[in-house]
Amino acid sequence: MSEFPFKPRVVGWELTLRCNMKCVHCGSCAGPARPDELTEKEGLDLIEQLVDLSTEVLTLSGGEPLLHPSWHIYGKKLVDAGVKTNIITNGLLLEENIPRLLSSGVRRVGISFDGTEKTHNFIRNHPDSFRVSVKAATEGVKEGLSIGAVTHISKLNIKDMEEMYKILSHIALESWQIQIVFKQGRMKENNEYALEPEDLLEIAQFIYEKQQIKGGIRVIQGDNMGYYCEPPITKTPWKGCYAGRHLMGVDADGSIKGCLSLPREMIEGNIRTEKLRTIWEDPERFKYNRYFSPDMMEGFCKDCPKSDPCRGGCTVTAYASTGSKFNNPYCCYRLQRELAIQK
Repeated sequence: MSEFPFKPRVVGWELTLRCNMKCVHCGSCAGPARPDELTEKEGLDLIEQLVDLSTEVLTLSGGEPLLHPSWHIYGKKLVDAGVKTNIITNGLLLEENIPRLLSSGVRRVGISFDGTEKTHNFIRNHPDSFRVSVKAATEGVKEGLSIGAVTHISKLNIKDMEEMYKILSHIALESWQIQIVFKQGRMKENNEYALEPEDLLEIAQFIYEKQQIKGGIRVIQGDNMGYYCEPPITKTPWKGCYAGRHLMGVDADGSIKGCLSLPREMIEGNIRTEKLRTIWEDPERFKYNRYFSPDMMEGFCKDCPKSDPCRGGCTVTAYASTGSKFNNPYCCYRLQRELAIQK
């Protein structure tokens, strides 16, 4: 019997939907916890199942994962099992949890930074979020944590990027990941802040220019932008969304999706009713990404010469903006082709 061709090598785990902020762009509308979140025993069992399925990298996420009482227990079990474990936080509780991060073995931390102080605090709906996060990041770096910034670009902060680069460089963070907001969750209520596809060209150019600075903070693009743009901002060519192929998302109630950012209507199963391997290795699930052919492309992506292997870029971005998994207007390659034709 041949080995199953797909492995959930990279996993995002929403420990809880509970959050101590109410960000205007939150794709999952975090705030209260989900009605029936996994118990610690169920969480520990999930880790064993993930290890059995050859998971290599796992990000503890939320909501705000530091609000979950067992995050450090999960972190230690994952690290001890050889899984590269990260945590992404809004920063409010980070400083007080540095000792627990160190003792658990979790060394890689992503902190959300969404603008200069005024803009960040507005987006995060918290009057002191920026100051607290900067202080926590500074202390974390001093204590030996590997800390990176994660930014969701919208119309609110696209003009803050240059100043943000200076601020984040001063903190001496390891990296800065730049991605664009999804048109889902609270962004449906705040659609006026959503980017237009044309805005991607400005963002891509900014990323490229900062990537050329030797010795500066490492600037990387998120997976929802940058497909085949010129000049390139990715180290390797984009080979399609990995959701359901080598990427898995786990919601706080045990629901399984191809990617943590995908909406709840794309749940493939739940570990409370089936073993994780049964869900993952079922040939009838995750079909949208496992059995691709170029004739599945629609709209902006139809007849694109890069459709295979691009597959329409980020599935979440495509679905949130057009309702189709294979129609994604947020594409630098398409925009650059159109500009070239106009010239």
